[in-house]
Formats: sequence, structure tokens, C-alpha cells
Amino acid sequence: MFFSTLLLAGLVSLTVALPTSSSIESRAGGPIARPIPSTCTVTNPLPTAESSMTYQPGPSTAGALMYYAYYSSYTTSTTQMQQQCFEQCYGFGDSTQCKTAYWAQNLTVPAGYYGSPGGNLEIGCLFFNRTLTTGDFEAALAGQAVGAYAGNIQC
Repeated sequence: MFFSTLLLAGLVSLTVALPTSSSIESRAGGPIARPIPSTCTVTNPLPTAESSMTYQPGPSTAGALMYYAYYSSYTTSTTQMQQQCFEQCYGFGDSTQCKTAYWAQNLTVPAGYYGSPGGNLEIGCLFFNRTLTTGDFEAALAGQAVGAYAGNIQC
């Protein structure tokens, strides 16, 4: 009796633990960086900046933001960090899911990022699920969005 009760409890637990849908959400972790093929084009949607102006994604992009990562420092060059950001965007679905990547230094970290209160300035890599236009960007506060680079990936 004890064995059959234990067996039944085990089967019920296993049944409850099995997925009930084929559309399981993605798990934590960044996308894999994949080189962008030469058959794809990357165009910059950022507004033409005056010498002291920098730009960051504006409120119109909130619904298109699909992934973001922030770093307090880095050991590779700025160019390598930008390239990795864009290659991760491409690796997030061969430009069928991630349409635009944005990278800059001194971006405001949102509240709740890894349990933080947010507000500090860090290096950011952001992915968007639609192609952004010049109108999707707004002027950043002085000293923020330094070295901003955005690219629409089209393959």
C-alpha cells in the first residue's frame, strides 16, 4: 500500500511538472552573439547630432524594447562592445525578432534591474523588436548617452 501511494504521488508530481504548452517563454541569459552577414545592412537611425548633443531612445520605444543589459565597466574596446551588442541583437533571431540595437555609455539603469533601485549611469545595450526611426530618439541630458550608436539590422 505504501509503495503504491508513493508511486501515485510521484506520477502526480511528474505530471504537474511537465510543460503544458509548446510555447514556453525564453529563460534568463543574453542572446548569443552571431556575426552579421555581409548580405545584411545596418543603418543608423540616430538624429544628426550637434557637437554637444547625444540621443537616447524616447518614450515611443517603450513598447518595442525587448531586451536590455547594463554594465558598470568593461575591459574591451568601445568598438568591440558595440559590435557584440549588435551581434547579440542579430543572434536574437536573425533580425526577425531584434530589428534595432542601441549602445551607449552613461545610460540610466531602470529601477528593478537585477533588483537594483536603478538611477545609476552605466553602459547599456538595448534591443528593439521594430525598426526605429529618427523620431524615436530624444536628446539626452548632458553627459548621458555618450558614444551612442544605433543600428537597424535588415537582412
